[in-house]
Amino acid sequence: MIKLKMWVWGAGTAAKQLMKQETRAFNERYPDVDVDVTLIPWQDAWDSIMNAAKEKKGPDILQVGSTWNGTLAHLGVLKDITQEVIDANLTGDIFVPAAWSSCHFPGSERVSSLPWFADIRAIYYRTDIFRELSLTAESLDDWTSFENSCKKIKNAKLDKPIEVFGVSGQQDALLLHNIAPWIWGAGGDFLTPDGKKAAFNGEEALNGIAFYMGLISNGYIPPAALKLKTEEIAREAFTKGTYAISVPGPLSDSSPLDPGHHNYRAEIAENCMPLLFPAGRGGKFVFCGGSNLGVTSFSPYPRNAWAWEFIRFLVSYESQSHYPKRLNMFPSLLESFDAAFMEQKAVWGGFKDLWKYGRAFPNVAVWGEIEALLIKCFGKIFARIQEGNYDYNLVKEDLDKAAEEVNKLLAK
Repeated sequence: MIKLKMWVWGAGTAAKQLMKQETRAFNERYPDVDVDVTLIPWQDAWDSIMNAAKEKKGPDILQVGSTWNGTLAHLGVLKDITQEVIDANLTGDIFVPAAWSSCHFPGSERVSSLPWFADIRAIYYRTDIFRELSLTAESLDDWTSFENSCKKIKNAKLDKPIEVFGVSGQQDALLLHNIAPWIWGAGGDFLTPDGKKAAFNGEEALNGIAFYMGLISNGYIPPAALKLKTEEIAREAFTKGTYAISVPGPLSDSSPLDPGHHNYRAEIAENCMPLLFPAGRGGKFVFCGGSNLGVTSFSPYPRNAWAWEFIRFLVSYESQSHYPKRLNMFPSLLESFDAAFMEQKAVWGGFKDLWKYGRAFPNVAVWGEIEALLIKCFGKIFARIQEGNYDYNLVKEDLDKAAEEVNKLLAK
């Protein structure tokens, strides 16, 4: 009997049950392989990985947050699986492109993980509210029409008051996920194309940041939203009818859009549609993150070979067609993305082409440190807005200082 250990992040009986279903399906093919899955809370994940890396002892299979892959590959936590990927024909053209972009060793074509599920963050809007105000999806097509629509919603005299635009707050670890589409839409980026210098303080990126901050300072994103600590609260507020437009994170089969969910409300769910972020000068984008799967470098043979076999199963059409959506995520395998559930309801049909506009954070070894630094920087900017002290020149000064720190990290 081969015994494998796998670490995944999360909590709750539902997550455990879902993984049990996958291991049982795998055992129907390979009854002599026992996969022991341990669920670890997200807040403990990084320390758990670092301790395992230090001791060179831990799981055979690791769930890898897409923004962690570069760091873990650089530190030698993940096994080089390039040859296995080639032999199995699991090349990048079969996966969501943005998800695949996170799977390499920094600055290399060598593969260190495979995409497991994708986290695609679209804008959702209330079609019923829009009809009442003679607005359409095209009313959110570009930055000018988006801002005009926000103004119209804010000034509208509706029977039931509604806030304009809901996002997760500045204390959320997903803060950068919400800012990224505006930076990219302006033609900017977080780093230069070679990954060696900060670019988020450049003119294009600053234009995107300034537009997003303007939505806040003009009251389209209410102050209460900025105080929310988690995305779950923002999602719950939208599905209860608080906002006309929102970025609530993935809403899939197990979300309040599902009639079986305890927070289901038909008047919201039946009038909720996903949409691309509005186009800036640089185009339209959605943030695409998610999680990958890797074999750890300290998994010995033959366990590492069987670990790879289980990863192959989890990225197969069979598993991808049902597992990710039950997590409120989307398949990373394009074949499953198109077929899994996208045509069952109008709301899912809206997702079918969103992956084409997905973009991920830069895959560099120190991205984890950069992300933490930027979250702190933007939190400071948001605090100024709440205090009524928003000023473009101060934002530029904050970002220039952050860029100096980032350039030091990249130069190591």
